[in-house]
Amino acid sequence: MKQRHAIVAGLAAGVMASAGVLAAAARTAPNPQPYGRPIGPAMASDTGAGELLVGVIGGVFPSRQEAEAANASLVFGDLQGYYVVPVAQFQGFKQDVGEPGDFALVSVFRTDEGANAFAELAATFGNEATILPERVRSLGGLYAGLGQEANPDGSGPLLGPVTESLP
Repeated sequence: MKQRHAIVAGLAAGVMASAGVLAAAARTAPNPQPYGRPIGPAMASDTGAGELLVGVIGGVFPSRQEAEAANASLVFGDLQGYYVVPVAQFQGFKQDVGEPGDFALVSVFRTDEGANAFAELAATFGNEATILPERVRSLGGLYAGLGQEANPDGSGPLLGPVTESLP
């Protein structure tokens, strides 16, 4: 009988110790980059400062918190989708959408083809996507999605200005 109690007590202690180890492991956050820095140069975010860009709008909100909450509810599969930016970040933006102080869900493009492809993607997921009728001038600031469209010459992603986006 004593042997049976010892076995049960040993099993219970083992299960509790295992649960404690698993709980401790679950609480630790993994390293953001477990193998150190990425190889190669780190590129700065392209804001397209000074360029005339095509804006795709997913909505305008009176506060950043409301815009971020709305953005979090949108689904774009594995893609980012929209970026929350202040309306004042783009010259000419407030004439078409919102007032200074408002925040918008925006993704900007250098080409009409990129904007149209994004609007089609948004519609596929059932998300609102309005392409602004006129190009807007980026005043720099927060990243709003440049670099996610194809280069018109087919050589890969578009990483710099094109003739249409230059003033």
